[in-house]
Amino acid sequence: MRGGRWDVGAKNNGVLLVRVSEDNERLFEASLEPDEARALTDLLTKFAAKAAANADDSKDADDNENTDETQDDGDDEDGDSSD
Repeated sequence: MRGGRWDVGAKNNGVLLVRVSEDNERLFEASLEPDEARALTDLLTKFAAKAAANADDSKDADDNENTDETQDDGDDEDGDSSD
């Protein structure tokens, strides 16, 4: 799901985490202890970094493929020789 939002707040000495759709429908709700919220933060950060690294690797691979396809083979396409 691309749309919607995450709502986060403090409630009753805990952390309230809510996922809301574009239509303002509550899709997910959890109440976490502060230590659980910190652990979740660490996991999200870890996997976000992995996802970003994979995206960078994919982009680099795509760039390398495009570079290979557009390398100059030394032939002058217009047939003009200026020797």
